[in-house]
Amino acid sequence: MDVTTVLAEAERRIGALDLRRIVASPLADVAVGFVLAFLALAQLNDRSALTLLAAMLATLPHALRRKHPWLVVALVSCGALCLLYTGVLPNNPLLAVLLSGALTLYTIACRLGPLRAGLAVGAMTVLLLAVAFLLGGPRSLWSLTNDGRLLILFLGTVTVLFLAHVRRSSGTIREMRADNLETLREQAAMAERARIAREMHDIVAHSVSKIAVQAETAPYTLDGLDERTRQEFAEIATSARTTLTEMRRLLGVLRADVVAAPETAPQPGLARLPELLERHGGEVDLDVVGEAFPVPQAVDISAYRIIQEALTNARVHAPGARVSIELAYRPALLALRITDNGPGPSGDTGDGHGLVGMRERALALGGWFTAGPGPSGGFLIQVGLPLE
Repeated sequence: MDVTTVLAEAERRIGALDLRRIVASPLADVAVGFVLAFLALAQLNDRSALTLLAAMLATLPHALRRKHPWLVVALVSCGALCLLYTGVLPNNPLLAVLLSGALTLYTIACRLGPLRAGLAVGAMTVLLLAVAFLLGGPRSLWSLTNDGRLLILFLGTVTVLFLAHVRRSSGTIREMRADNLETLREQAAMAERARIAREMHDIVAHSVSKIAVQAETAPYTLDGLDERTRQEFAEIATSARTTLTEMRRLLGVLRADVVAAPETAPQPGLARLPELLERHGGEVDLDVVGEAFPVPQAVDISAYRIIQEALTNARVHAPGARVSIELAYRPALLALRITDNGPGPSGDTGDGHGLVGMRERALALGGWFTAGPGPSGGFLIQVGLPLE
């Protein structure tokens, strides 16, 4: 294996890492807590037991920052007070303790918001300054203000509060986007169900209409029918007409608030698949597995619509990609396998409205649907439509 291959594989693995997920893991908090504690102990000049314990108390609790945030805030504050008592603060500010304080402030601000966090930090600052005054007198406060440390502390506090505000705002925006996306998915699913209902209505209405017409014309085309048989044919015709009326009412409920396409256009099926592939314009390979045979009309229409939507997705998300369609006729199942050699999905594969529609069609017939990256790259859609 040459160096180029090794570097390419390393780049691929690094690109596959989810850094946000790693940073948000509990192990990251444990690592931060131990690193801060190690740095604090390394910077200490006073090695007394109380000072060592205070330094660890001011840093190590961050290992539990996400699981028990308020306990961490309390322990770190106690550690800072102990360091004030021992004289380490403010005379010898430790970098690890300052970072621990900034992280504690960030934790508070992310949960309370910048305004309430600022008030809480202000109260804690007053408390710490009061303790410093009681322990060291006015000279300790003068040392904080004279060399600019208090100004640096103030600017650092403002910066941390701003970062926490950005974090909360971005989280709120992500939640709103997720809610909007879920609403769009539901609307797309409702629109597709209404479209499926129209197609099913056309299929069933055609059959029921034939029953009604045959029942009405039977007394005139068949000789020798008694009155009872004529009455039964009339009841069949009446029931068929009533069924058609109820179906139209049900269809009206399903497609409420959805703009419907004209119902006069005939529903396309697999017989018109060559026309669809020709209109696609790109390179498409069609492979029919098994001997083709007539399938139920609902399956025929749904298979056509799924292939149509898959071609549209390929044209939009992978322009110029070669699409391969496998249509497998099995005794109890019509299986579709549609793949392309494009770049593949760039994120969550369940967000597209076209995928929602294809899934709704497959599930409406009791079938199954999967979509995601292909084994050799690109995008892969697999569908199974039962024939019974």
